Amino acid sequence: MLTRVISGAVFTAIMVAFFLLREFVDYRIFALLICFFCAVGTFEVVRAYKNRTCKIERVLNLIFGVLAVPFYAVSKYVFEYRFSLPLTITFSVAFVVLTILLVLIFSKKKDVNLLGFFYPSILLFFILECNSFMVEKGFIALLLIFVLSPLTDTFAYFVGFIYNKIRKGKAKKLCPNLSPKKTIAGAIGGLIGGVVGGILVYFIFTNKVATLKLKNGLVFFIIICVLGSIISQLGDLFESFVKRSVGIKDMGKIMPGHGGVMDRIDGITFAGAFIYAVFAFI
Repeated sequence: MLTRVISGAVFTAIMVAFFLLREFVDYRIFALLICFFCAVGTFEVVRAYKNRTCKIERVLNLIFGVLAVPFYAVSKYVFEYRFSLPLTITFSVAFVVLTILLVLIFSKKKDVNLLGFFYPSILLFFILECNSFMVEKGFIALLLIFVLSPLTDTFAYFVGFIYNKIRKGKAKKLCPNLSPKKTIAGAIGGLIGGVVGGILVYFIFTNKVATLKLKNGLVFFIIICVLGSIISQLGDLFESFVKRSVGIKDMGKIMPGHGGVMDRIDGITFAGAFIYAVFAFI
């Protein structure tokens, strides 16, 4: 557990550093973090499915993972192209079509695993879209994403662990076929953690929240954090499904006690898409 706590603390420190750079230097610096997530996350997904894909798929998938976010960032932050997200999605689809054609032509394998082209890259695009909102709005949206999901994960872990100890290992499982260690108590704890995160953001950054001009702002934050926490936990379960389907425990070893990058940002990617959908209309 100590290793997990230390690793989580390092991850948190890195997140804080990038938020400070975004706030006091240049908001575009935050894209570097997302580039890292996309490149390493894609590598982990591609490696997980190594035995089910051919070399052409893996190479093109990795190239896409490295280029996707920079392509978006350049079109958005350098040329200020307001259609950068649909343009990037078009770029992604074109890349997928190219991969399918090359596999059909040059490989004996006649099916293509497309997961690595969409997970995590497409979901990470939405986080970049949040970053490009107006200054205060973008800051709050990103902060919710990176507070909501980790607190959901942390509360779920500790509440589930403690309750299972109290119940002497007989706590009801949430989804044993996908993740045997997750419990219903942990899921409820995760919801509480998400709400706590939203309330903290609301009160600590009151001045920035005020720029959103929300009616019943606290209620709004609580509601989106409840929904966001549920979606974050679904992202975690999806990651468990991916790992279960290929028979691995962790997506990587870059974060001791947590696994790989995808093991840490699975909920963040899903929550990010949800937060973007909400903030795009306020």
